[in-house]
Amino acid sequence: MSTALLHQALLHGGTEEFLDAAVPFLHEGLAARDRILAVVPHDRQEALRDVLGRDRKEIEFHDATAFYRHPVRTIAAYNDVLRQAGPRRVRALAELDWSGPAQAWEQREWGRYESLVNAVFGPSNAQVICSYDRTLAPPPVVEEARRTHPDLFEGGHYPAYNDRYVRPERYGADCDRLPLPEVPAEAERLALTSLDLAPLRAFLAERGRRMGLPDDKAGSLSMAVTEIATNAVLHGTPPIEFRIWCQGRVLHCEVADVGLWRPDGLAGFLPPESAIAGGFGLWSARMLVDLLEIRAGHHGTRVQLRMVC
Repeated sequence: MSTALLHQALLHGGTEEFLDAAVPFLHEGLAARDRILAVVPHDRQEALRDVLGRDRKEIEFHDATAFYRHPVRTIAAYNDVLRQAGPRRVRALAELDWSGPAQAWEQREWGRYESLVNAVFGPSNAQVICSYDRTLAPPPVVEEARRTHPDLFEGGHYPAYNDRYVRPERYGADCDRLPLPEVPAEAERLALTSLDLAPLRAFLAERGRRMGLPDDKAGSLSMAVTEIATNAVLHGTPPIEFRIWCQGRVLHCEVADVGLWRPDGLAGFLPPESAIAGGFGLWSARMLVDLLEIRAGHHGTRVQLRMVC
């Protein structure tokens, strides 16, 4: 029996088309005694409950807004689900809530998340349908779904031919070629010259308070910045500099050095086996902040962290 992930995108025009594909998928899971999750917006949940009747009791419903707050944390949550399921196969019906506004970087990171699912859960035997409502999701998000899902439902028909799928390593590398926001002239800077990072933490704490960062987020940001700065001091090439600035409600931090690093498109996204495993530090830093991006090449390495105030 194959243990490969089945990762499908359902591109549809509303509730009727959604149910046409989703309900048979869920019934197949009930017959197979899979562990079934429906992580969808509230209106989708209500429609499913109405159609499924008593069968709805066998399905774990989760609010999409709460479950999909942060791409890397969502990967960790699904990883926990798979571990807890034991020998049972996991079957998930998922849809992000695109009814509200989303920044371009949020759209990009959720596209990266969908691509990462193929790498992280490739041998899991899970079966997944990711729902995209063309009337709600931004058109670029729907188009990216073709690049991040090996299989498609489209217009209620399956299978739909998909020649636009891109492997996760290449997809991540494409994301990492996009330019970072430039550091403004008014950004404050601090040179990093040793592993004594107490001055950095004090510098960051004072600027965070001044810029209105809540205490809980300030603590998370400090831990993430410390992890990245430690790595830069240990493995980077001086001069190493920390920069901080605020744009609107977003606090930006950057650690930069002139060393050459060649991370692949999956660096820090794959769940480590333990806290002593390679990649744990970068993974934990990604978990702690709203966004962490890396740009590395012959002009040096920049790691930029963002936290919404």
